Amino acid sequence: MTAEAPPAQAHLPLPPTLSGRRLLTMAAVLAGATAVAMAICTLFGQADLSWAVVELRLGRLVAAALVGAALASGGMALQAMLRNPLAEPYLLGISSGAGVGVLLGMALVGGGTWMAGLGRGGMAFVGAAVTCVAVYLIAQRRGRLDGYSLILSGVIVNAFNTAVMLAINLYVNPYRIAEFARWVMGEVPETCTRGQLLLAAVCVVGGWSVLFCRSAWFNAMGLGDEVAQSAGVRVARLRGETFVVVSLMAAAAVALAGPIGFLGLIVPHIVRLLLPADHRVLILASGFFGAMFLMAVDTACNAVAPYVQVAVIPVGIVTALMGGPFFLVLLRRRM
Repeated sequence: MTAEAPPAQAHLPLPPTLSGRRLLTMAAVLAGATAVAMAICTLFGQADLSWAVVELRLGRLVAAALVGAALASGGMALQAMLRNPLAEPYLLGISSGAGVGVLLGMALVGGGTWMAGLGRGGMAFVGAAVTCVAVYLIAQRRGRLDGYSLILSGVIVNAFNTAVMLAINLYVNPYRIAEFARWVMGEVPETCTRGQLLLAAVCVVGGWSVLFCRSAWFNAMGLGDEVAQSAGVRVARLRGETFVVVSLMAAAAVALAGPIGFLGLIVPHIVRLLLPADHRVLILASGFFGAMFLMAVDTACNAVAPYVQVAVIPVGIVTALMGGPFFLVLLRRRM
């Protein structure tokens, strides 16, 4: 088989009329749907509508959209690269690793503007990158990377990271324990500065664009490393790029909202049920669907909170409650 006839099309049938123009149209439609969803979500909340309230809600919704887009598109890319439907940033320990980085920075430096901006994002990326390298090295055997070994390694490292985060809390100012606990649960912040949102947007949109540019390679990876290499795919380079890009996107998401689990597992599978099995479409759509999903869940959490007599329901709790059974169903199908 030669590079002139990539085998990915035999495994992942591509729509015959899928052109650049059609992809642009699809992106415009999905972007419009996301904007409509954001406008609808601004109507729901615990306070009466005013321009100040709407502006506050829009900032929170933009943060939720960026986090959702990062985790969903990152999950789709990891599942394609590893040929494993259970892969996602949280299960591989990437999100919890970013969480360790942020909590460590906050414990050592404290709060303030440094840990609210570039410092928090930088510490999140360091934690995510270290976790990525650890999981990758643990899962590798004789130069080969097995998808299921990677998932198992991620689960183990994830548990270790969770223990580290709990241990860090022992050395934190007792008056800030509640803040740390809520952040670890995964909570979209009430307010974000424009600088925070801009930095997160650069990381998420930039990473998402890189993943989209590699979508044809993800199609070829469906037939295995050897066949993908024969079709011209640089498998080692693709793995390295994907891990770095997903780490950067997960770091941006964690810096904004803390570790939010299972979103990168749920949304890609929903997208696959609705759209053609072409990663040019799937990578593009998963980001928009992830944004809409997290905005809707976060808005529902805020609307329900007064009725269960709590100030805030962290969105990470809800995604975990949804993702746990979802993960078990997928696992049973693979057994």
